[in-house]
Amino acid sequence: MNPTFENTMSRIADKARGRYARLVKGARQRTESAADRVALGKKPVKTITGLGLKLTAISHKTADQVLRQQTRLMEHQIDAVADRLKAAADAKNLRDLVRTQLRLIPHNVSRIASDARDTLSIVANAGMEVRDVVKSTIFELRGKAPSAKKASRKKARARKASPGTAKRKAKAQSNTAGATRAAAAAGNTQAA
Repeated sequence: MNPTFENTMSRIADKARGRYARLVKGARQRTESAADRVALGKKPVKTITGLGLKLTAISHKTADQVLRQQTRLMEHQIDAVADRLKAAADAKNLRDLVRTQLRLIPHNVSRIASDARDTLSIVANAGMEVRDVVKSTIFELRGKAPSAKKASRKKARARKASPGTAKRKAKAQSNTAGATRAAAAAGNTQAA
């Protein structure tokens, strides 16, 4: 054959082989890249599964606490009924019965309010736990860490809120004591 023709055909074949090799190499790189991205999908699945497990644990713990709290609430109510019945049995006359029953009202109201606060506290704590778990999971999925600056602000707010909370609690206790004294005074007025 003609050497020029053979050289031209050889160059064309070399170029075709080079293009084919580049195409195959590019396809392999894109396939490997796709495989790596697919493999990275395991981490979010594990993270979300972990979130589900944490939320389930919070749910079970909260349900346990609420059930225990409801048991305490029922025990307190049974004690209140028993106190009222004992007071009724010990009463010497109708006036003594009414005075004793009135004296027991503030204590029972205080106990019911305390039980309600305890129940709400359990639910609120569970809500905060859920919020923290979801927030940390979102940060983990995004690959970011929660900022320490926001956490320090929350601590500062909690410290500022503490004196006010203490004042409110003291005022509530004072009001309960005042109501008890008022009921006792009403009982003494009726006795006279």
